[in-house]
Amino acid sequence: MDWTFPTDAGEAGIFEMGRRLAERIGHLPDATRFTYDARDMLRITREIEAVSRGGNLWVGFQSAAKLELEHARYVDLLAAGSHIRAYAAGRPGDLPDALDFREVAPDHRRLENQWFLVSDRPDTVAFVSWELGDPRLFGVGGAATPGKRFVGFVTDDPAVVAELITILEAVKGVPPQSPPGPPPAPLPGTPAGDLLAAVEGMLASPSGALEGAVIVPIGRGDDRAALVLALAIARSEARPLVFVDRSGEGLFSSPYSDLRGDDELRPQPDRLFGALVARREGRHATTTALEVADALGIKAGGWFPTATGADGLGEALRRFHGSLLVLPSAVRHPGFAERLRGMSLDRLGGLDATLVVAD
Repeated sequence: MDWTFPTDAGEAGIFEMGRRLAERIGHLPDATRFTYDARDMLRITREIEAVSRGGNLWVGFQSAAKLELEHARYVDLLAAGSHIRAYAAGRPGDLPDALDFREVAPDHRRLENQWFLVSDRPDTVAFVSWELGDPRLFGVGGAATPGKRFVGFVTDDPAVVAELITILEAVKGVPPQSPPGPPPAPLPGTPAGDLLAAVEGMLASPSGALEGAVIVPIGRGDDRAALVLALAIARSEARPLVFVDRSGEGLFSSPYSDLRGDDELRPQPDRLFGALVARREGRHATTTALEVADALGIKAGGWFPTATGADGLGEALRRFHGSLLVLPSAVRHPGFAERLRGMSLDRLGGLDATLVVAD
Protein backbone atom coordinates (compact mmCIF):
# COMPACT_ATOMS: atom_id res chain seq x y z
CA MET A 1 0.00 0.00 0.00
CA ASP A 2 1.10 3.57 -0.73
CA TRP A 3 1.11 5.46 2.58
CA THR A 4 2.14 8.77 0.98
CA PHE A 5 -0.46 11.43 1.75
CA PRO A 6 -2.25 12.75 -1.37
CA THR A 7 -0.86 15.99 -2.79
CA ASP A 8 -2.90 19.16 -2.15
CA ALA A 9 -5.78 17.14 -0.65
CA GLY A 10 -5.89 18.92 2.70
CA GLU A 11 -7.74 17.20 5.52
CA ALA A 12 -9.91 15.31 3.02
CA GLY A 13 -6.85 13.28 2.02
CA ILE A 14 -7.43 11.07 5.06
CA PHE A 15 -10.45 9.55 3.30
CA GLU A 16 -8.24 8.48 0.37
CA MET A 17 -5.84 6.93 2.88
CA GLY A 18 -8.79 5.03 4.39
CA ARG A 19 -9.86 3.82 0.94
CA ARG A 20 -6.36 2.55 0.14
CA LEU A 21 -6.19 0.81 3.50
CA ALA A 22 -9.56 -0.89 3.03
CA GLU A 23 -8.46 -2.13 -0.38
CA ARG A 24 -5.27 -3.50 1.13
CA ILE A 25 -6.70 -5.35 4.15
CA GLY A 26 -10.03 -6.33 2.59
CA HIS A 27 -12.33 -4.60 5.07
CA LEU A 28 -13.09 -1.14 6.37
CA PRO A 29 -10.39 -0.36 8.93
CA ASP A 30 -11.60 -0.09 12.51
CA ALA A 31 -10.11 3.35 13.17
CA THR A 32 -11.09 6.71 14.62
CA ARG A 33 -10.32 9.68 12.41
CA PHE A 34 -9.21 12.93 14.04
CA THR A 35 -8.33 16.43 13.00
CA TYR A 36 -5.86 18.67 14.76
CA ASP A 37 -6.03 18.91 18.54
CA ALA A 38 -2.59 19.27 20.08
CA ARG A 39 -3.69 18.23 23.56
CA ASP A 40 -5.40 15.05 22.35
CA MET A 41 -2.44 14.13 20.16
CA LEU A 42 0.01 14.52 23.03
CA ARG A 43 -2.32 12.60 25.38
CA ILE A 44 -2.60 9.72 22.91
CA THR A 45 1.17 9.72 22.45
CA ARG A 46 1.80 9.40 26.18
CA GLU A 47 -0.84 6.68 26.54
CA ILE A 48 0.70 4.55 23.79
CA GLU A 49 4.18 5.04 25.25
CA ALA A 50 2.77 3.78 28.56
CA VAL A 51 0.90 0.74 27.20
CA SER A 52 3.87 -0.31 25.04
CA ARG A 53 6.32 -0.14 27.96
CA GLY A 54 8.39 -3.31 27.99
CA GLY A 55 7.13 -4.28 24.52
CA ASN A 56 7.62 -3.14 20.94
CA LEU A 57 7.29 0.43 19.68
CA TRP A 58 7.80 2.02 16.28
CA VAL A 59 7.80 5.80 16.63
CA GLY A 60 8.14 8.75 14.26
CA PHE A 61 9.57 12.07 15.51
CA GLN A 62 9.57 14.06 12.24
CA SER A 63 12.94 15.65 13.05
CA ALA A 64 16.09 14.77 14.98
CA ALA A 65 15.56 17.87 17.14
CA LYS A 66 12.25 16.48 18.41
CA LEU A 67 13.88 13.16 19.28
CA GLU A 68 16.56 14.99 21.26
CA LEU A 69 13.84 16.76 23.27
CA GLU A 70 12.38 13.34 24.22
CA HIS A 71 15.77 11.78 25.03
CA ALA A 72 15.20 11.22 28.76
CA ARG A 73 11.70 9.76 28.26
CA TYR A 74 12.94 7.22 25.74
CA VAL A 75 15.99 6.28 27.78
CA ASP A 76 13.50 5.38 30.53
CA LEU A 77 11.37 3.29 28.14
CA LEU A 78 14.45 1.44 26.89
CA ALA A 79 15.56 0.77 30.48
CA ALA A 80 12.14 -0.81 31.10
CA GLY A 81 12.82 -3.36 28.36
CA SER A 82 11.06 -1.70 25.45
CA HIS A 83 12.30 -2.46 21.94
CA ILE A 84 12.08 0.86 20.08
CA ARG A 85 12.68 1.72 16.45
CA ALA A 86 12.67 5.48 15.83
CA TYR A 87 12.44 7.45 12.60
CA ALA A 88 13.38 11.09 11.97
CA ALA A 89 14.93 13.38 9.38
CA GLY A 90 18.44 14.32 10.40
CA ARG A 91 20.61 12.57 12.96
CA PRO A 92 20.50 13.44 16.68
CA GLY A 93 23.75 14.33 18.36
CA ASP A 94 23.08 12.02 21.31
CA LEU A 95 21.31 8.71 20.63
CA PRO A 96 20.39 6.30 23.46
CA ASP A 97 22.59 3.21 23.15
CA ALA A 98 19.77 0.66 22.80
CA LEU A 99 17.64 2.72 20.39
CA ASP A 100 17.27 1.38 16.85
CA PHE A 101 17.33 4.65 14.90
CA ARG A 102 16.63 5.05 11.19
CA GLU A 103 17.40 8.41 9.64
CA VAL A 104 15.00 9.25 6.81
CA ALA A 105 15.35 11.71 3.96
CA PRO A 106 13.35 14.95 4.42
CA ASP A 107 9.81 14.69 3.06
CA HIS A 108 6.46 16.12 4.20
CA ARG A 109 4.08 13.46 2.83
CA ARG A 110 5.71 10.06 3.37
CA LEU A 111 4.62 7.97 6.37
CA GLU A 112 8.08 7.55 7.91
CA ASN A 113 8.47 11.34 8.18
CA GLN A 114 5.30 11.83 10.23
CA TRP A 115 4.36 11.78 13.91
CA PHE A 116 3.27 8.21 14.71
CA LEU A 117 3.43 5.46 17.33
CA VAL A 118 2.76 1.79 16.54
CA SER A 119 2.88 -1.17 18.94
CA ASP A 120 2.01 -4.86 18.67
CA ARG A 121 3.07 -5.90 22.16
CA PRO A 122 1.81 -5.89 24.92
CA ASP A 123 -1.17 -4.15 23.24
CA THR A 124 -2.04 -3.75 19.57
CA VAL A 125 -2.47 -0.04 18.91
CA ALA A 126 -1.43 2.65 16.45
CA PHE A 127 -1.59 6.44 16.18
CA VAL A 128 -0.71 8.02 12.84
CA SER A 129 -0.84 11.72 11.97
CA TRP A 130 0.09 13.67 8.86
CA GLU A 131 1.14 17.29 9.22
CA LEU A 132 -0.58 19.60 6.74
CA GLY A 133 0.20 23.16 5.75
CA ASP A 134 3.30 24.97 4.53
CA PRO A 135 5.98 22.36 3.69
CA ARG A 136 8.69 24.85 4.71
CA LEU A 137 7.41 24.68 8.30
CA PHE A 138 7.11 20.88 8.39
CA GLY A 139 8.47 19.45 11.63
CA VAL A 140 9.46 22.91 12.94
CA GLY A 141 8.20 23.83 16.40
CA GLY A 142 5.73 21.89 18.49
CA ALA A 143 2.19 20.71 17.84
CA ALA A 144 0.76 23.86 19.43
CA THR A 145 2.73 26.23 17.18
CA PRO A 146 0.32 28.63 15.43
CA GLY A 147 -0.53 27.49 11.91
CA LYS A 148 0.07 23.79 12.58
CA ARG A 149 -2.60 21.36 11.33
CA PHE A 150 -2.69 17.58 11.55
CA VAL A 151 -5.05 14.84 10.40
CA GLY A 152 -4.86 11.11 11.06
CA PHE A 153 -6.33 8.18 12.97
CA VAL A 154 -6.08 5.98 16.06
CA THR A 155 -6.72 2.24 15.76
CA ASP A 156 -6.43 -1.10 17.52
CA ASP A 157 -7.33 -3.06 14.36
CA PRO A 158 -4.70 -5.87 14.16
CA ALA A 159 -4.73 -5.83 10.35
CA VAL A 160 -4.00 -2.09 10.24
CA VAL A 161 -1.25 -2.35 12.86
CA ALA A 162 0.34 -5.27 11.02
CA GLU A 163 0.27 -3.33 7.73
CA LEU A 164 1.93 -0.32 9.38
CA ILE A 165 4.68 -2.47 10.88
CA THR A 166 5.34 -4.13 7.52
CA ILE A 167 5.74 -0.74 5.84
CA LEU A 168 7.92 0.73 8.60
CA GLU A 169 10.17 -2.34 8.77
CA ALA A 170 10.87 -1.92 5.07
CA VAL A 171 12.26 1.60 5.60
CA LYS A 172 16.03 1.19 5.51
CA GLY A 173 16.92 4.77 6.33
CA VAL A 174 19.67 7.03 5.07
CA PRO A 175 23.17 5.47 5.28
CA PRO A 176 25.23 7.06 8.10
CA GLN A 177 27.59 9.77 6.89
CA SER A 178 31.17 10.32 7.95
CA PRO A 179 31.51 12.73 10.88
CA PRO A 180 31.84 16.33 9.71
CA GLY A 181 35.35 17.73 9.55
CA PRO A 182 36.46 20.84 11.38
CA PRO A 183 34.70 24.06 10.36
CA PRO A 184 36.47 26.09 7.67
CA ALA A 185 38.65 28.90 8.96
CA PRO A 186 37.10 32.38 8.61
CA LEU A 187 38.36 34.13 5.48
CA PRO A 188 40.79 37.08 5.79
CA GLY A 189 39.11 40.42 5.21
CA THR A 190 35.81 39.28 6.69
CA PRO A 191 34.70 40.32 10.20
CA ALA A 192 35.33 36.79 11.49
CA GLY A 193 38.70 36.59 9.71
CA ASP A 194 39.85 39.92 11.12
CA LEU A 195 38.75 38.95 14.64
CA LEU A 196 40.52 35.59 14.36
CA ALA A 197 43.76 37.30 13.28
CA ALA A 198 43.56 39.73 16.21
CA VAL A 199 43.12 36.87 18.72
CA GLU A 200 45.95 34.81 17.21
CA GLY A 201 48.22 37.85 17.40
CA MET A 202 47.59 38.42 21.12
CA LEU A 203 49.57 36.86 23.96
CA ALA A 204 47.25 37.00 26.97
CA SER A 205 48.75 37.27 30.46
CA PRO A 206 47.57 34.65 32.99
CA SER A 207 44.29 35.77 34.52
CA GLY A 208 44.82 34.20 37.95
CA ALA A 209 41.07 33.52 38.17
CA LEU A 210 39.58 30.47 39.82
CA GLU A 211 38.38 27.60 37.65
CA GLY A 212 35.33 28.61 35.63
CA ALA A 213 34.07 30.24 32.47
CA VAL A 214 35.05 33.56 30.95
CA ILE A 215 32.10 35.95 30.70
CA VAL A 216 32.29 38.90 28.31
CA PRO A 217 29.56 41.45 27.47
CA ILE A 218 29.29 42.38 23.78
CA GLY A 219 26.86 44.19 21.52
CA ARG A 220 26.79 47.57 23.26
CA GLY A 221 29.42 50.24 22.68
CA ASP A 222 33.03 49.63 21.69
CA ASP A 223 33.62 46.08 22.91
CA ARG A 224 36.25 44.93 20.38
CA ALA A 225 39.25 44.96 22.75
CA ALA A 226 37.31 43.07 25.43
CA LEU A 227 36.11 40.51 22.90
CA VAL A 228 39.63 39.86 21.60
CA LEU A 229 41.04 39.58 25.13
CA ALA A 230 38.25 37.22 26.28
CA LEU A 231 38.85 34.93 23.30
CA ALA A 232 42.60 34.97 23.88
CA ILE A 233 42.26 34.11 27.58
CA ALA A 234 39.71 31.37 26.93
CA ARG A 235 42.03 29.88 24.33
CA SER A 236 45.24 30.04 26.37
CA GLU A 237 43.64 28.82 29.62
CA ALA A 238 41.24 26.29 28.05
CA ARG A 239 38.22 27.94 29.64
CA PRO A 240 34.60 27.89 28.45
CA LEU A 241 33.44 31.26 27.12
CA VAL A 242 30.06 32.99 27.36
CA PHE A 243 29.19 35.95 25.15
CA VAL A 244 26.52 38.03 26.91
CA ASP A 245 24.75 39.78 24.02
CA ARG A 246 23.58 43.14 25.40
CA SER A 247 22.42 44.49 22.02
CA GLY A 248 18.76 43.92 22.82
CA GLU A 249 19.04 44.80 26.50
CA GLY A 250 16.41 47.27 27.59
CA LEU A 251 12.92 47.94 28.82
CA PHE A 252 11.08 47.57 25.50
CA SER A 253 12.26 44.22 24.18
CA SER A 254 12.97 40.67 25.33
CA PRO A 255 14.15 37.70 23.24
CA TYR A 256 12.29 35.39 25.63
CA SER A 257 8.75 36.80 25.32
CA ASP A 258 7.66 36.77 21.68
CA LEU A 259 4.86 34.94 19.86
CA ARG A 260 6.78 32.08 18.26
CA GLY A 261 5.06 29.32 20.22
CA ASP A 262 7.20 26.36 21.27
CA ASP A 263 9.79 26.62 18.50
CA GLU A 264 12.68 24.48 19.81
CA LEU A 265 15.26 26.87 18.30
CA ARG A 266 14.04 29.93 20.16
CA PRO A 267 16.45 31.23 22.83
CA GLN A 268 15.96 29.98 26.38
CA PRO A 269 17.18 31.84 29.49
CA ASP A 270 18.62 28.70 31.07
CA ARG A 271 20.83 27.58 28.19
CA LEU A 272 23.46 28.93 25.84
CA PHE A 273 22.94 29.15 22.09
CA GLY A 274 25.24 28.70 19.11
CA ALA A 275 25.92 30.53 15.87
CA LEU A 276 22.80 29.11 14.18
CA VAL A 277 20.47 30.74 16.72
CA ALA A 278 22.51 33.96 16.83
CA ARG A 279 22.27 34.26 13.05
CA ARG A 280 18.56 33.44 13.14
CA GLU A 281 18.03 36.18 15.73
CA GLY A 282 19.86 38.75 13.61
CA ARG A 283 22.79 39.16 16.06
CA HIS A 284 25.66 39.41 13.58
CA ALA A 285 28.36 40.41 16.08
CA THR A 286 27.56 37.47 18.32
CA THR A 287 27.44 35.14 15.31
CA THR A 288 30.94 36.29 14.33
CA ALA A 289 32.25 35.82 17.88
CA LEU A 290 30.82 32.29 18.06
CA GLU A 291 32.28 31.36 14.66
CA VAL A 292 35.73 32.53 15.73
CA ALA A 293 35.49 30.65 19.04
CA ASP A 294 34.58 27.53 17.07
CA ALA A 295 37.57 28.02 14.75
CA LEU A 296 39.85 28.34 17.79
CA GLY A 297 38.48 25.20 19.45
CA ILE A 298 36.92 27.13 22.32
CA LYS A 299 33.77 25.78 23.95
CA ALA A 300 31.55 28.86 23.72
CA GLY A 301 27.93 29.93 23.71
CA GLY A 302 25.85 33.07 23.53
CA TRP A 303 23.27 34.30 26.01
CA PHE A 304 20.74 37.13 26.15
CA PRO A 305 20.69 38.72 29.60
CA THR A 306 17.57 38.49 31.72
CA ALA A 307 18.38 41.80 33.43
CA THR A 308 20.24 44.95 32.46
CA GLY A 309 23.89 45.81 32.98
CA ALA A 310 25.63 44.50 36.07
CA ASP A 311 22.57 42.50 37.15
CA GLY A 312 22.54 40.63 33.85
CA LEU A 313 26.27 39.89 34.05
CA GLY A 314 25.85 38.66 37.62
CA GLU A 315 23.13 36.29 36.46
CA ALA A 316 25.40 34.98 33.68
CA LEU A 317 28.18 34.33 36.22
CA ARG A 318 25.79 32.33 38.42
CA ARG A 319 24.04 30.39 35.66
CA PHE A 320 27.13 29.37 33.70
CA HIS A 321 29.75 28.98 36.46
CA GLY A 322 31.72 32.06 35.50
CA SER A 323 34.83 33.07 37.43
CA LEU A 324 36.36 35.70 35.12
CA LEU A 325 34.60 38.80 33.78
CA VAL A 326 36.32 40.60 30.88
CA LEU A 327 35.08 44.18 30.47
CA PRO A 328 35.48 47.01 27.94
CA SER A 329 37.47 50.07 28.96
CA ALA A 330 34.26 52.14 29.00
CA VAL A 331 33.51 50.79 32.49
CA ARG A 332 36.22 53.14 33.83
CA HIS A 333 34.23 56.21 32.69
CA PRO A 334 30.68 55.06 31.85
CA GLY A 335 28.05 57.40 30.46
CA PHE A 336 24.90 58.30 32.34
CA ALA A 337 22.75 55.44 31.01
CA GLU A 338 25.43 52.84 31.61
CA ARG A 339 25.93 54.10 35.17
CA LEU A 340 22.21 53.60 35.73
CA ARG A 341 22.60 50.03 34.51
CA GLY A 342 25.43 49.46 36.99
CA MET A 343 28.17 49.27 34.35
CA SER A 344 30.77 51.05 36.46
CA LEU A 345 33.80 49.55 38.16
CA ASP A 346 32.57 50.27 41.67
CA ARG A 347 29.33 48.36 41.03
CA LEU A 348 30.87 45.58 38.93
CA GLY A 349 33.53 45.07 41.58
CA GLY A 350 30.83 43.66 43.83
CA LEU A 351 30.28 40.66 41.55
CA ASP A 352 31.72 37.32 42.57
CA ALA A 353 34.38 37.09 39.86
CA THR A 354 37.85 38.24 38.87
CA LEU A 355 37.57 41.40 36.76
CA VAL A 356 39.86 42.19 33.82
CA VAL A 357 39.45 45.47 31.92
CA ALA A 358 40.60 45.52 28.30
CA ASP A 359 42.35 48.88 27.99
